[in-house]
Amino acid sequence: VPLWRCECVIQLCSSSFFTAPECYPGGHRILRSPYRSVDFDSTEIQNTAIQDLICDHSLLAGWYRFRINNKPAEMPTSCIEMNHCGTQAPIWLSLKDTSLPRPGQVRQLSACATWQFFHGSAKDCCLFRIPITVRNCGDFLVYYLQPTQGCMGYCAKVAPESGSRVCLPGEVEVNGQCKVLVPSLPSRPVITPELIGHSVHLRCSFVPPPWSQILGFQVVWARHIGHKMKAEIRQESTLKPFSLVEMDGVHFRLGETFSCSVSIFKVSSNHTRSSAKESESFYAGLKFSPDSLHIAENNMEHEVTVHSTVPIPCFSSNLGHQCGVPLALSVHNPGQRHEVPNVVVSACQVEIQPKTCRDDSCGSATFVLTAVTDFTRDGNRLSLVSVLPGPGAPRLWRSYTPTSLKVMVQDIPTSMCYSLTDPHVITLDRRRYENHQTGTFLLYRSLARRFEVHSRQWDCGSRHYSVACNCGVAVQEGNDIAIIDMCNGQLQETRPQLIVKNIGEEGSRVRILESHQGKKVTLMFPSGAFVRGDVSDWGMSLSVQAPSVDFSNTQGLCGTFDHNSNNDFHGSNGGFYGPDDLERFIEDWRIAPGESLFDNTPPLIVQKARRPFCQCHREFTPSQQYSRGMVHSPLSHSDCSAYDNVDYTSVFPSMDTTAEYIRSPKREERILEVSALSSHPLEGRHLWINGQRSQHGDDFELDGELREDLLLSPHRPKRHTSFEFQPLFAAQSLSQTDLESFAYFFPEDHLAEARPKVQPQWPTPNGLTSAKALEVCQMALVNSTIGVMCGGLLGRHLDEAVTLCMMDLQLKDDLGWDEGLLPFLENECEKQLLDNRTQRAMQVHTSSGVSGEVVMALRCPNLCNGNGACTEWGCRCYPSYSNHDCSLSISQPIEITDLENSGLCDIRTFDCRSVRVFGLGFIDSAELSCLTTRLKFMNNGWIPEEQQKTKATFLSSKALDCAVPTLSSAAISTEDSMMDDKPYARWDIKVTNDGFQFSQAKMLTIYDGVCQVCEASHSGLCKLKEKTCNIDGMCFAAGSVNPSSPCLVCYPDTSKFTWSVNQVNRPPSFHRPQSSLRTFAGENFVFQFAASDPEGSAILFQLEDGPDGAALSPAGLLIWRVPLVLLKEEVQQSFSFMLSDECNAQSTFTVQVDVVPCGCLNGGTCMMDVSFPAGSGKYLCVCPGGKQGELCGEDVDQCLSSPCSAGRCISTASGYRCECPAGLRGLRCLEDINECERNPCFPGVQCINSIGSFSCGPCPKGMLGNGTTCTGKRTLQTG
Repeated sequence: VPLWRCECVIQLCSSSFFTAPECYPGGHRILRSPYRSVDFDSTEIQNTAIQDLICDHSLLAGWYRFRINNKPAEMPTSCIEMNHCGTQAPIWLSLKDTSLPRPGQVRQLSACATWQFFHGSAKDCCLFRIPITVRNCGDFLVYYLQPTQGCMGYCAKVAPESGSRVCLPGEVEVNGQCKVLVPSLPSRPVITPELIGHSVHLRCSFVPPPWSQILGFQVVWARHIGHKMKAEIRQESTLKPFSLVEMDGVHFRLGETFSCSVSIFKVSSNHTRSSAKESESFYAGLKFSPDSLHIAENNMEHEVTVHSTVPIPCFSSNLGHQCGVPLALSVHNPGQRHEVPNVVVSACQVEIQPKTCRDDSCGSATFVLTAVTDFTRDGNRLSLVSVLPGPGAPRLWRSYTPTSLKVMVQDIPTSMCYSLTDPHVITLDRRRYENHQTGTFLLYRSLARRFEVHSRQWDCGSRHYSVACNCGVAVQEGNDIAIIDMCNGQLQETRPQLIVKNIGEEGSRVRILESHQGKKVTLMFPSGAFVRGDVSDWGMSLSVQAPSVDFSNTQGLCGTFDHNSNNDFHGSNGGFYGPDDLERFIEDWRIAPGESLFDNTPPLIVQKARRPFCQCHREFTPSQQYSRGMVHSPLSHSDCSAYDNVDYTSVFPSMDTTAEYIRSPKREERILEVSALSSHPLEGRHLWINGQRSQHGDDFELDGELREDLLLSPHRPKRHTSFEFQPLFAAQSLSQTDLESFAYFFPEDHLAEARPKVQPQWPTPNGLTSAKALEVCQMALVNSTIGVMCGGLLGRHLDEAVTLCMMDLQLKDDLGWDEGLLPFLENECEKQLLDNRTQRAMQVHTSSGVSGEVVMALRCPNLCNGNGACTEWGCRCYPSYSNHDCSLSISQPIEITDLENSGLCDIRTFDCRSVRVFGLGFIDSAELSCLTTRLKFMNNGWIPEEQQKTKATFLSSKALDCAVPTLSSAAISTEDSMMDDKPYARWDIKVTNDGFQFSQAKMLTIYDGVCQVCEASHSGLCKLKEKTCNIDGMCFAAGSVNPSSPCLVCYPDTSKFTWSVNQVNRPPSFHRPQSSLRTFAGENFVFQFAASDPEGSAILFQLEDGPDGAALSPAGLLIWRVPLVLLKEEVQQSFSFMLSDECNAQSTFTVQVDVVPCGCLNGGTCMMDVSFPAGSGKYLCVCPGGKQGELCGEDVDQCLSSPCSAGRCISTASGYRCECPAGLRGLRCLEDINECERNPCFPGVQCINSIGSFSCGPCPKGMLGNGTTCTGKRTLQTG
């Protein structure tokens, strides 16, 4: 019984530690498969019975115990090779820096799955981590297992027999329990960097445990060479609580991760060691913050900081003693060497400045990066931003190549909107509709930023229908406004005017590129948006490129850019228009007269300074540049001045003409004058062989010298001024105020009603059938060079262009419109080429292969028609050929059909320095010029005299402007000028394209409409008007005043050829002051009189009578020093003066001035009060000392300023006096009385003086008192 009782007690004591329910047989399940053994090779069943593979993804979560072949088993605690434990990815238990729970304990651990991606790659022992809870039930372990994410399996190995369990390092088994012989560290070691002298060191610090014996520390430094793999570098035994190693660039290098582990041993016995504790890993080198980025092509800027985890020493270089590490930045796309980077940075070089090490940072440098808006469908791409220490960096850094920053760039869509020919509108989401209305419209507006495109449409000359075409476009981005405008003129006669202005002070950010001799003008904006105008005689086709930042943020006639064409017809108030409401949709986006960018300058906005961004290619040098800015070598230059955040790549050869059109902000208020007279027409620019023409094409040498002609004033209105329009439709009535609010009058903005709906039919009125139109359009477009070369890229867009071409021919009933869609095909081809490129630089700069043929077709339209060589800059025409495609023969004959206004020009109404010539066959060639022959009337006939070659300004193939030589007054004899029927001048006008073959002549008659009436006749003679004078070769109407003297007038009844004296000249008028004039005694009285002359003559003032000291200037300024006398009452003084004009007409006037006495008292003086107008007589008193008040009648209480310090202030008649307290004296009680001078203390006692008082020291020894009075010490009497 005792034996049985003893066993029972032992059993109860043993089981009392393990009362957890999962330790009982019903509290856990048992996994018995022998395949789970670490010794089982899974390849055996993979080749024979793959269905038997262990996959624990369907395992139910719960407590489990392992048994292998009926033996207790446990999960292994070291890495298991792949294809073991009956699975491909075996799971083992990780004991990183910890241990299994002791008997009765439970511990949260994690398991690892081993995996190798492919044969030959590195094995990852812990690719996946799974949380596991382990409880030690005494004789066995149970595990709380989770189902796995894939086909993985938990491993097991046979457990050691009971009683032979191995204790942890530093423990021994005593009576079946593990006891500690040497304590381990209470906490993990910590690695910190520090600077010792000029060397960087790593310190492994740790806290020793409390122990009664002397302990030693074994420190092992390791380098991480892979995931969960380390290589031991150094071992050290020390008694100190730290270990210090130098980063020597050999064993300890930048760019590597280190850790230290520390175990403890007894100094007296080195055989027993504690378990080691390992530090957190420490990375020595540069780190990016953030360590990776995911950005998008949306113009957002991202700040990146480069941190150094180790301190930076000061060092000596060629630049002297300096601190910091210069870093060169570079960007590249892995595996895509030739592509433009998807990422650009704000600087190509930064410098890490040292600071006190804190939070893993011992120095930092910051830069900004952004994604490139590249208008390429290149998907989401990875870019690497690398930093490289410069050659002047400290020695430790020179061989260090930091890990690059990974930047994933999300591709955001871009698109193009078109407004073509009459016009056909293709929205950003490729929906197509027709807009046949005229006026000004909002084509495109961004909701994400300040960007708008306004288009103007005029009637472009259909023979049967109301058809509109674009004649102008105005664009605003931020504070920049750019306008291409040909609406201020006539169809077929107008060259586009280009105006660029900035309403802020930061300078214009717009770039202007001209291609094909000014026929293709592109306005480039900082956001990447561009607006392109393809200019023709009838107007222009427009292309608007939407950058990625505007995706899902647009409105206007271009629709809503969201890849959903069904919702493109959105109104300005957010409403939606259906397909049947197209007219209402178009009208909704019409801009009211005077409100568009053509007429109105919007308010200034505050916008942040534009940050430059550079590509920073590592292999480039500063000598390698792009046209858009320097591409810097990261090792030679730290500044970045380019703007590479937008890829402006274009295939069309172009010339940057921005500088020609930038407008000064000081001239903004003169928009009407500048736009009408001073803006630059887009003259043809081309590269001509044999040096025939300069690059800018604006140097023109005239055969004769242009002389001044006062009658041909540059300030006279141009003949094609906007107000000469005579619209054939009903328009709204406009006031003069309305007209002045416009840059020019655009009549299409003032239609009283909508234009009728166009409903064309086949065949057209001229008999054109749809079949013939299809044949013509296919020949012009599909069979064109661009159609053939670019057909693969254009695809369905080529068929779309043919359809639009047929609509143009049907609407215009004119086969001359067959090539109107070629610019659309060119722009769409370029878009498709750049949109789908994968190796951009290779495609754009090569001339071989399919892409090379496409590039050639875009650079050289129609391959120069065989009349020139195709170069990188476009067609280089052979002699005798011109145009951007060399299609025009300069020697072809010219026909002049008419001159403007039938060849009549009134010098009083129009600017007769040029004449518009209409005809056929004009070519914008280098030799295009006019030949003018002056005609002289002799013997009843016109005889040719001198000839001059003058400049011809090309407008179109049907119109140009010829400069007309000027004539001085001496060039016309007085005798001839007196003839009643002779005009002012007459010229023969001829035109040549090549300088050799001239057209037939047309007559230009210049006359003075004031005194002559001329008609277009063969005789060329005029009639002299009645009631006019012909004086010195100039005409004047009756009553006209001589420009030099108002006293001379044209009186035809008196003399038709000389000036007559003005008999009705009236004298000047005096403008009396609005109120009576007043002054005061002693004032310097100054007053300006005003007068005017009815004839506008100059006026002279002359003083006739007045007081002494008075003076009156010829301009009417009266100056009088009023005598300083004691007046008792107001007196009056008279001034008489005479007014005379240039014709000696005179008038006399008298003015009275009231003089009032100076009312200042007590010797105060009067001074003029400048807050009142001159002549008011108002004054202020300047008071003497001791007086104050408006009239100096009040005494000043000087005690108000507390002048007596600590004393009492008493006001007196002369000022004040101070009554000082005891101890102070002086005028303001600021002097201290030294009371010690009168020996107030008991003899022998020290006197101590203080401000306003004194004190005495202690009485002599043996005496009592306060120092002032001292008495003998009392003694007690006894007895």
